[in-house]
Amino acid sequence: MKKLITGVLALTILVAQPILASEDVPLNKEPISGGIGHRTPDLVPIQCSYSEGELTFTFSANLGTVECEVVRLSDETTFDAIFYAVNGGSDSLYVSTDADDYVITLTCADGTIYYGEYTIE
Repeated sequence: MKKLITGVLALTILVAQPILASEDVPLNKEPISGGIGHRTPDLVPIQCSYSEGELTFTFSANLGTVECEVVRLSDETTFDAIFYAVNGGSDSLYVSTDADDYVITLTCADGTIYYGEYTIE
């Protein structure tokens, strides 16, 4: 159990990154219990970028309905939207420009979850 917790914490630390201007925000597939130790990461069919309070999501697969939730960690303010994701399409969500840590969670219709973390300094 100790090894599993350490692996999850290390993953969280690697995912968070400071955002200074217009940059990509890495997204990862939600780990499955016992999934630590996989040698190749799953392909993430969603790319995310942040620019001046706007997150833009670009889709490289037909995912259907995708629920998006972004949480500002200091006060747990939530920004959310529902997208219909088609291959080659994109959608945007306006979020805060406040300096803080943020967590993105994207839940697909089939139950697959993608997440990312970023920091605005």
